[in-house]
Amino acid sequence: MGDILDKAAAFIRCRECPWYKNCLTPMQVNPEDIGQFRLMMQGANFPEQVRADLDQFMESIASTSQNMILQSCPVFTQRLKENPKIAQRIKEMMQNWGEEREEEESG
Repeated sequence: MGDILDKAAAFIRCRECPWYKNCLTPMQVNPEDIGQFRLMMQGANFPEQVRADLDQFMESIASTSQNMILQSCPVFTQRLKENPKIAQRIKEMMQNWGEEREEEESG
């Protein structure tokens, strides 16, 4: 009975989650985030060159994060932590991405 309740609770949590059916998304760093960083830096007494370097660094991080960092739904993250086999299957799928298609085309 406990398993059924756990599965139902997980389903309800997932359905109520604002991430519903969007378990993973690229990290979004928008202009407002960069603007907030600049506002925080205004209060610090950094030399102009250091301020310019930090500004360039922040823009670089924002650009890089779009391609490298994923945000994940808390329910999805918890499920991966609770079941390492699922995480392993996803890892294998990513490592073998496109191989099935190549086999079909060559076969």
